[in-house]
Amino acid sequence: MKDSSSISVVGIDVSKDSLDLFHTINGQQQKIAYQQDSLKLLARQIIKLNATVVMEATGGYEKKLVKYLQSQGIACAVVNPKLIRDFARACGKLEKNDAIDARIIASFGQMMQPRTMGKIDQNREKLKLLATRREQVQSMINQESNRQQQIEDRQIRALIQRAIQLYQKQLKKLDNEMLKVIEADQDMKEKSKILLSAKGVGPTTTANLIAGLPELGQLNRQQIAKLVGLAPLVRDSGKFKGQRRTYAGRSQIRRILYMATLVATRWNSRIKAFYLSLLERGKPKKLAITACMRKFITILNSMMKNNQTWDQNLLAS
Repeated sequence: MKDSSSISVVGIDVSKDSLDLFHTINGQQQKIAYQQDSLKLLARQIIKLNATVVMEATGGYEKKLVKYLQSQGIACAVVNPKLIRDFARACGKLEKNDAIDARIIASFGQMMQPRTMGKIDQNREKLKLLATRREQVQSMINQESNRQQQIEDRQIRALIQRAIQLYQKQLKKLDNEMLKVIEADQDMKEKSKILLSAKGVGPTTTANLIAGLPELGQLNRQQIAKLVGLAPLVRDSGKFKGQRRTYAGRSQIRRILYMATLVATRWNSRIKAFYLSLLERGKPKKLAITACMRKFITILNSMMKNNQTWDQNLLAS
């Protein structure tokens, strides 16, 4: 890791209409409009300073900024907001406004040197949007189905049924659109073929893994498990040995993987055997499923890394 004091970082606090910036090299603080003309001037400043840009994930507002800066050859790191707030508290910075946030983000970037993003892949971004919308629609179908079971009035039940049918129609359209995006991209198509060779992994799981976990196949088994939030983390202090727990990570991927693993414990011989062995050893079902999820994602990671299908992977192991 480089000496942090020599690193040039521009911290940006992103909001819908404006950007607050702090430059670590010259200590300059700015507030600019979040529009195309301002971004051109900003890019010139950053290139002149030879700086890396660090910002928080804001639920989507940051994507236009990242896309533009990357197009200008500027490295960008997008950081989980919780890490920034924890860093601020550790530094004793309890105040909060946009200007202060920009300064803290810049300090975090200089001190922690977060990994910069790879260039945004437009096809993967489209697939991610479709997969996210699919999860939202499925959630609404589940909610409406639960409401329908609790309502006795026939007219209301009929209205709910019409809503469910509308969402189901949208679900099919989203599935078709995701398939089209994958089929049109050769790299995605090859990844899809590898993932679908594993029993338990269907088209929805495949689309979510390709879109939401591009690191699959690029990290080791411990790193990929931690990234998804499936690595048991140590919580020891002195003689106290805390219980290992899994938390954090990418929740949407974890939810999708949970459903895939439930299927795999029934139909995938390798995962099923592992699951049953855990139960025979007295492990609670919830813990056994989590362990199976971790095993499943590490196997899929190995398959992607070695460009192997499930059967080839079993032969090689």
